[in-house]
Amino acid sequence: MMKRRIAMVLLAALAAGMLSGCSNNAGKTADTGSTPNTGSTPDAGTDKYPKHTLAVSIPLTGNLMQYGISYQNALTMAVDDFNASGGLDGTDVILEINDDKGDQKEAINLANKIIDEKDVFAVIGSFGSAVSMAAAPVYQKASMPLISPNTSHPDFPGMGDMMIPISPVADLERVATANMLYQNFEGKDLAIMHQNTDLGVTGADILKKTYEELGGKVVMIENFVPQQTKDFTPIISKIKAANPGILYIDGEYNDIANILIQISNIGLDGVQLAGPGNAFKQEFLDIAGDKANGIVLAGTTPVYLDSIMAVADYSDYLKDFTKRYNELYPDTPCDGFAAAAYDSAMLAMTAARNVGTGDPKALVAEMLTSPIEITCGKTMHFEGNNVIKDVFTYTVKDGEFAPY
Repeated sequence: MMKRRIAMVLLAALAAGMLSGCSNNAGKTADTGSTPNTGSTPDAGTDKYPKHTLAVSIPLTGNLMQYGISYQNALTMAVDDFNASGGLDGTDVILEINDDKGDQKEAINLANKIIDEKDVFAVIGSFGSAVSMAAAPVYQKASMPLISPNTSHPDFPGMGDMMIPISPVADLERVATANMLYQNFEGKDLAIMHQNTDLGVTGADILKKTYEELGGKVVMIENFVPQQTKDFTPIISKIKAANPGILYIDGEYNDIANILIQISNIGLDGVQLAGPGNAFKQEFLDIAGDKANGIVLAGTTPVYLDSIMAVADYSDYLKDFTKRYNELYPDTPCDGFAAAAYDSAMLAMTAARNVGTGDPKALVAEMLTSPIEITCGKTMHFEGNNVIKDVFTYTVKDGEFAPY
């Protein structure tokens, strides 16, 4: 009899515990605001977002850190904006920032680290075609989407179906530049001075080929070591002797600015100076000063400085982004590099919200077919995984950018 009473008490306690447990679980579902599953499996809602981390590989130290800082600011802003709008079904995206130092080996090491992290659904990086392309095979082999803000080497899209460029390949910018120079400066003889990188060589070849196809003549092509060459006068003297009507200078903004200063010191009279969108930065104007007056610059991202914002036909979305960015980061004015990074993150996260984070191929397909409203230009669409955008042209007047 005693054993039966004990057994009955235990059964009653067990039943009460089960009822209590069911009640607690129901309460948690209500508190979290979860919606009932409507998919074919009980966990369909959870399975759509198994990963929540957006990893980043950018230069935060070294010679290219100024670009990495712009990237970091804009990426932080993008993730904050996205999470404020609801994130991934109410769960925040996690931003993981890694410093690749603008170094190819370091970028490869970071790529191997990132692909081993189970929560990463996409990667953004890096600055510079050489660095991005060095790490690209690691991401491609691991089926990890790689969204690159400024990689413009023509070979990058062909490195795999996981590559998503935000910057058009150099062909687009250089072809547009060749046409602009030929038409606006009467087909005068052209000299090209470029940084000695794979992209620099490729860009010079495209510019030369296009200019000559138009009927112009390229009288000289010279190169320099980026971030290392300090005395450009021997090259400038050779170009002066060739007597071109136009000199196109390709490189990062600080090298271009220093070349302009040395051109002024030597005296290269009667030559129209031109360059790429890499110089669309306030820092370029700060270094070059009035030595930049008259240069014509063409690039696939707009200028965001007040002198242009006041007169340019930019979208309200772009203007709002620029205003908020400059309020958050007054020491690093908004530029095309920041805008391209912001759009890279928004493209990845918006696609993840739409199709989930479990299938990388579906994620890439969504990025390529559902472009977002952008801050790094007027319009953007993809042909395959080649991105197509507008080309913007500016000049410098009285030390300030102006529409050309």
